[in-house]
Amino acid sequence: MTIIRSDRLRIHADSAAQRHALGETLALYRRLVRDLMTVALTHWPSVGPAKGNEVVAIIEGLIHPTAKRPSVRYRYFQKRYYKFPSYLRRVAIMDAVGQVRSFMSRYGDWLDGQRRHPHSRPPKLTASTNTFPSLYGGQCIKLNEDATQAFIKVRYRNDWLWMSFRLSGKLRYRGRGTAKSPLLTFNGRQWGLSLPEQFTPAAPVRTPKRVLAVDVGINTAATWAVVDDQGTVHARGFLRRSDKDREHRLMQRIRSRARKHTRHGSRMPAGFCARGHQRLKRLADNQAHQISRKLVNLALTNHCEAVVAENLKGWRPTAGRKRSPMKARFHRWFHRMLVDRIQSKAREAGLRSVLVYARGTSSQAFDGSGPVKRDTTNYSLCAFSTGKRYHADLNAAYNIAARGLVYFQGGRRKPAARAGQPKSACTPGIPVTLSSLWQTANAA
Repeated sequence: MTIIRSDRLRIHADSAAQRHALGETLALYRRLVRDLMTVALTHWPSVGPAKGNEVVAIIEGLIHPTAKRPSVRYRYFQKRYYKFPSYLRRVAIMDAVGQVRSFMSRYGDWLDGQRRHPHSRPPKLTASTNTFPSLYGGQCIKLNEDATQAFIKVRYRNDWLWMSFRLSGKLRYRGRGTAKSPLLTFNGRQWGLSLPEQFTPAAPVRTPKRVLAVDVGINTAATWAVVDDQGTVHARGFLRRSDKDREHRLMQRIRSRARKHTRHGSRMPAGFCARGHQRLKRLADNQAHQISRKLVNLALTNHCEAVVAENLKGWRPTAGRKRSPMKARFHRWFHRMLVDRIQSKAREAGLRSVLVYARGTSSQAFDGSGPVKRDTTNYSLCAFSTGKRYHADLNAAYNIAARGLVYFQGGRRKPAARAGQPKSACTPGIPVTLSSLWQTANAA
């Protein structure tokens, strides 16, 4: 299985001429994509069935005159986009056809009745999109060996010429596989260059014997434990968000403004405090990347062969009163984002990953003594039926690891105990806890 990862470098457009050239190049490329989308949609009966680079030949036969084809149907493109680089034009054709193909697929699903709501409106084709051009190496861009300088073919003073730009940034994936075409990007403030690299990660172990289990929580972002197939816990720890103060201040600011806005019975308008919510989302995305990277590094350091987490997709919290701080914290919980980042980075590192059934991981004791009771004064602690007090998240992490190891072993269990055989010689059916691994090891 091949994966693609990208290095993001910053383009230092220090002079006004460089900034103007990059801006004009991007604007002209987007206008060409917009115009090509109308051509592709008009001739969709012939463009739609084509695959791969076949669409380039079909579209160029309609817009691009040559010596053997002096007359084309749409002469507008030759006049409006004079001297447009051929490789960049072909990138624009593939971009435009891809967007039209996506629209036709969504429109076909709408006609077939695949709608979120029975009275939902049909999808629309948006011609003006914020797309970015891919730059073919050697034709549209030339990079030096250490990727500190790039020559990019840009539009400047009604002509196409090569212009030098200084690059900066960290290279993590360059040279690991096959380099793909760089992508020119712009976020409204600075220009960037995305360098995709396609490579094949190391083949994961088929039946892992040591896993890193992750319990995603509210107070503690991630509680991790390293467990082997014998039920031995080799390491454990806690990872917390490093931006809790910033998150709390932003949420308090939004809550204060909402309280002032609705104190006379007014309803909050659409997009209320949109900038604050965007900042909260960016904070969560950054923390998800940092914490997932730490967890994968811990798995590699402790010689783990897989990462196990809970399957919380579609889960909705019931705790917290309406408009209470706890309700807001559950609303901003980034458990799905964190789990997705963990799986993505584990796949890149050659580790297996699995999401196990979540129910019972926190409510059952890892030693097999039965249900636990949460502490009323400190919800992070729980009490076993034997009177033992333990950290609730660590208890859940052990049970998550056990379920992951049972899954990797094919879900096979020992047969039920026969007459005269000790009960501990078989693995229990439900629930699966850390003690299930102990019983299986003793039986073996």
